[in-house]
Amino acid sequence: MSKNAARAPKTHLRLKVGEVFRVKDLLKAMMMVSANDACLAAVEHVGGNEERFVELMNTKATSLGLHGTHFSNGCGFDGPDHYSTAEDLAKLSEVAMRNGVFRALVKEEREIITPVSGYRAYVLHNTNRLLGRIPGVEGVKTGFTSKAGRCLIAKVSQNDRDLLLVILNSNRRWTTAKSLIDYGFRLTNTIQ
Repeated sequence: MSKNAARAPKTHLRLKVGEVFRVKDLLKAMMMVSANDACLAAVEHVGGNEERFVELMNTKATSLGLHGTHFSNGCGFDGPDHYSTAEDLAKLSEVAMRNGVFRALVKEEREIITPVSGYRAYVLHNTNRLLGRIPGVEGVKTGFTSKAGRCLIAKVSQNDRDLLLVILNSNRRWTTAKSLIDYGFRLTNTIQ
């Protein structure tokens, strides 16, 4: 953990400068609780610095055909040149869910991570309230910024049917998600 990563704003675990974590544990903290200190530590590790990592993100977005997406920071903070669309977020989620490590960690309701360099445990409770409450929910990610509002990407599998929903800027994302999931599966059952 660098000083820069440890000072990350907003949501963070209060990771300590000098602690060493496995990248997989940083990913758990990022995906389950949106821990910005874990995010910046991973960004610095992979890219060398945030600017280089953002270049890698934008290159990957282009290669995936995400034409309505541009990144200006590594952790999803608001910015005039940092944006995406619901369609691009759905495409990105489909690609990410093909990765077994990613797929496994976004459906965990609770995890404990510990630094390789110490003994302090950090308990992670997934912010996705659909997990464990709606059958077949497999993740994916919650989010919030003042400009984007409350957001949710959710993948649900029931009766050999898959549903992926992207909700942006919703004050009632949980109620909306439940209604959309029920509607989506009712609709797919009538199409069979």
